[in-house]
Amino acid sequence: MARGRPSKKQLILDTARDLFAEKGYQGTSIDLVVKQAGVSKPTVYNNFKTKQALLFALMENLSSESEAFCEQLWQQENISAADGIIKVFENIADSPALLAIYRICYGESHKLEQDTYALFKAFDTQLVERYEQWLSNQKFIVSDTNFFITIAICREGILIPALSGTAGQCRELIRETVTLQLKN
Repeated sequence: MARGRPSKKQLILDTARDLFAEKGYQGTSIDLVVKQAGVSKPTVYNNFKTKQALLFALMENLSSESEAFCEQLWQQENISAADGIIKVFENIADSPALLAIYRICYGESHKLEQDTYALFKAFDTQLVERYEQWLSNQKFIVSDTNFFITIAICREGILIPALSGTAGQCRELIRETVTLQLKN
């Protein structure tokens, strides 16, 4: 392989990332990945046995990217408890690939294998758990009720509008509401 040239496996993943974001799970076929990536069908199947395996690998990559984003964000000095979670949900809402994973898992979960859906649930659960741990490490005191409400507000106010194509219309209101919820 030439130096600096992406592997075919990575090319397939990148292509699938774009296609899943644009067309969803049902609208993305292996044939379409083959065509868009400019590789042969055996090349795709040598790297990913099924479309589910391709989605699973993509979700693993996106989970790692999201975790790195959270770690970098939460390393910043003087970040508020509200901004600590709002920016995470805004990152998801503003990322076509991450948003596609939510769209697929909320809207097409009946088409997913248990392992693939479990990976999504783990991604979502770990995001909340990592935020809770960060709050604790930063010595933010948040009641269980306020924590639950904050996560619900971010999901309903940031993710759901992004999934429905109305993102950004009420983000300042979300910021103010979450800030009030998390005020000590």
